[in-house]
Amino acid sequence: MQKLVIKLFSFFILFLSAIPAFAFNISDLQQCQSIAIKKMSLSDTPHRKNSTATEFYGNKSLQDFFGENKVYFETEYIYKNDDSEIILNGDATWYHIPQPYNKNKKRYRLRYQKNDVMLASAPNDVLTICRKENQQIVMLITKSGSEVEAELFELLSIKGIDKDTEQSFWQRLWGTGSKETSEYEIEEEKLSIQKIPEKSWVRVYFTPGNDCENNIIAEINQAKKIDIAVYSITNQNIVDALVAAKDRGAKIRVITDRLQSKGKYSLVEELESADIPVITNVKHKIMHNKFAIFDGRRIESGSYNWTDSATKSNAENCMFFDQEDKAFTKQFNYLWDLYK
Repeated sequence: MQKLVIKLFSFFILFLSAIPAFAFNISDLQQCQSIAIKKMSLSDTPHRKNSTATEFYGNKSLQDFFGENKVYFETEYIYKNDDSEIILNGDATWYHIPQPYNKNKKRYRLRYQKNDVMLASAPNDVLTICRKENQQIVMLITKSGSEVEAELFELLSIKGIDKDTEQSFWQRLWGTGSKETSEYEIEEEKLSIQKIPEKSWVRVYFTPGNDCENNIIAEINQAKKIDIAVYSITNQNIVDALVAAKDRGAKIRVITDRLQSKGKYSLVEELESADIPVITNVKHKIMHNKFAIFDGRRIESGSYNWTDSATKSNAENCMFFDQEDKAFTKQFNYLWDLYK
C-alpha cells in the first residue's frame, strides 16, 4: 500500500511539473491601478551594439506616472507573441540623478533587468507598464503587428492601425447615436488617439480612485492655455483649480452640454462667475465629448467626466498623451465656432 501511495504521489508531481505556468492574459491589465504605454525604439532595447544600457529615459510623462522619489519595484517581466510567451520575476528601479551643469534639475531613469524578456524585444514592439499596489509593476512587451498587440489596443480603446478601416476611439467608447447627432459623429471620427509613440508615453488611469482627478488638476496647475470639452462638470476640486488658473492669468475656454450645465449639481455657473468663457451645444442632441487640451499639446481624454461620481464610484478611464496632428484642437475650435 505504501509503495502504491509513493508511486501515485510521484506521478502527481510529474503531472504538475508538466503543466506550464499560468499564462498572462491581456485582460489581466484591467487589474492595474494605472498604465503607461509606448512603442519601443532601438534605444529602449538591449540590442544596440556594445550597449550595456538597461534603462528607459524618464521624460515628463513617465515622471508624472512614477513620481519624483526613488522606488524599487517587484517586477513581472512578460513577453507575448501570438504563439509564444515568456514570464520572469525580477525587479526594476525608478531613480534620478542631478544634471552636472544644474544640480536642481534631475534626470529620471527606469532601470530594468537584462533578461530573456527584454532580449526578446525589438524596435516597434509595444511596451506596457502596469502599476499595481505595494510597489509592484508588470512590464509587458507585445510583438509588433501581432494579434495580442491588437487585443491590447482594443482593451485600452487605443487606435493603433489604419484610420480608414478602424473605428474611432469615440465610437468604441460610446457607439453611434441618433440622426440628430450624425453630422457631429462624422466630425468626431477625426478624433482618434495617435499610433503609440516612440518618444513619449500614453498614460492611462482608472477609477474609482483619485488618479484621474489628481492628474487633471496637475495639468491645470501648470498650463497657460486650457481648452475643455466635457459633458458634465460637478467636481469641485477641478473647478477650484480652473478658477485658480484663471486668477493667475491662464486662458481658459469651456464647452459643455446644455442640459448637464443646468443640472442640480452642475458647477458651470461657478466657472461663469469667475469670468471663464463657457458655451453649450446649440446644434446637437448632446455634447458628449470628454477631452481637454493643455497648452495646445497635451491631451486628457477618455470616458471620465469631471464629476465626483466619476472619481468615487464609477468605473472610468482617463488618458494623457501628446497630440501630433492638432486634431483635438481643430475639433475644439470647430465646436466653439459652431456653438458660439
